[in-house]
Amino acid sequence: MECLPKSLKLTKEVRMLYSRHMKLTLQEAAQIVQGSFHGDPHLSISGITNSENPLPGHITFAQTPLILKKLEETPVSCLILSAKLTSSKKPYIQVSDPKLAWARLLRKFYPAPEFPAGISQQAYISPSAKIGKNVTIEAFAFVSEKAEIGDNTVLRSHVFIGEYAKIGKSSILHSGVKIYDQTIVGNSVTIHANTVIGADGFGYVTTPSSQEKVPQVGCVVIEDHVEIGACSTIDRATIGCTRIGEGAKIDNQVQIGHNVTIGSHTIISAQTGISGSSKVGAHVTMGGKVGLGDHVEIGDWTMVGAGSGFPSGKKVPSKQIVFGEPARPYAEARKQIAAQLRSAEMLEEIKSLRKRLEILENRGNPV
Repeated sequence: MECLPKSLKLTKEVRMLYSRHMKLTLQEAAQIVQGSFHGDPHLSISGITNSENPLPGHITFAQTPLILKKLEETPVSCLILSAKLTSSKKPYIQVSDPKLAWARLLRKFYPAPEFPAGISQQAYISPSAKIGKNVTIEAFAFVSEKAEIGDNTVLRSHVFIGEYAKIGKSSILHSGVKIYDQTIVGNSVTIHANTVIGADGFGYVTTPSSQEKVPQVGCVVIEDHVEIGACSTIDRATIGCTRIGEGAKIDNQVQIGHNVTIGSHTIISAQTGISGSSKVGAHVTMGGKVGLGDHVEIGDWTMVGAGSGFPSGKKVPSKQIVFGEPARPYAEARKQIAAQLRSAEMLEEIKSLRKRLEILENRGNPV
C-alpha cells in the first residue's frame, strides 16, 4: 500500500481498500494495546500509518522527541507514545513499547489473508500422503508419497512437498516453496515464495583429478513459529540434521549450509551466508551480508554488524557486539575504521617526515 504509483494519490479512500474497512475509538485502540489514552475517548481512528505518511483519521507512533515534534505539526489524528513522552497538541496512547503497539494495531486493521479450506483439483496428492483437517492446497501443488500435512496448514500454488516430509499445523508455505524429502517443518511456520529447504549440502572430497561428491543423507528440522523469507536456501545435513530453532526469523536470500544449528529466536538478515557445521546461538541478531566460514560458533544474545566476516573455526562468546572483516569487538572495530579513514593523511605525514629526515641526514653527512 505504501508502494502505489506517484500518479495515484494516497488518500484515505485508497488506503481503505487494503484494510478491513473498520474504525476504532481512541479508547478501544488503547484497550487493544493495553495502554492508557489521553484525549477524547470517542475519537474515531479509521486507519494506521507511519511517520512518513501522516493522514487525517490515522494513528502512528513516535519513539523520539524529534519525531514527536514533527508529527505534532501533521494532520495525523493521534499518536502512540512511550511513557517518557507526552503531547499537548495530539491525543495519544501511552505504552511501554510504541512500535510493538503500532504493529498490533496494524495487524488489527490489516489482518492476514484467510485461505478457504479445500484441495484444488489441479493439485496432486499422493494416495499415501496424510492430509490433516481444514487444509488448503492450491493449484499445481505436489504432495509426494508418505508426506504429512498438519491441520489448518496452507500450501499455495506450485509448492512441492517431498517424500516422508512432515509439515506441522497452521503453517503457510507460499508459492514455489520446495520442501525436499524427509524435511520436518513445525507448527505455525511461514515460508515465503521460492525458498528451498533440504537441498543437498555442499560437500565434496578433492581427488587428484576432480571433486567427488559426499552423499548428503541427513535432514532439515524447522521448529515451531519460524518465519523464512523469499528465495532462501537451507541445506540438508551430511549426516544428522540442520536445525532452525523455535521462533527464528530468517530474511530473504539467506543461505544456511549443511549441519548448521540456529538457536531459538535468532534474527538473520538478508544476503547472509552460513557455512557448514556452524552454530549460532539463541537470540542472536545478524545484520545483512554477514559471512560465516565453516565450524564458526556464535554465543547467545550476540549482535553481529552488517557485512561482518568470520573465518572458519572462529568462536564468539555470548552477549558480544561484533563487527568488521574479520569480525571483532565493536570498540576495537571502530578504532580500526577510524585509523583506516586517516590512512591517506598518515601516509602524507610519513612522506613529509622522510623528506625532513633525509635533509637532516644530508646535513650531518656532507658529500
